[in-house]
Amino acid sequence: MADLNTLNLLLGDLEAALPQMMRDHPDLCDFWPAFAGLADVIEDNSGVHYEIVANRIDRMLQKHGLSEVAG
Repeated sequence: MADLNTLNLLLGDLEAALPQMMRDHPDLCDFWPAFAGLADVIEDNSGVHYEIVANRIDRMLQKHGLSEVAG
């Protein structure tokens, strides 16, 4: 389990990479597996901070016009 500071750094990196990931994978069928491959690693290591991590991922997806449910 990662500490909250480490998780925040990883989430920041994921959010920073999101626009490029969207350009690299314009088809959502390609985007979601690429995104999930990174996001799942963070969530899997979040432990007691899972809810914080999941909420932040949801917010970053919404910010970029994506919905995790659509994946």
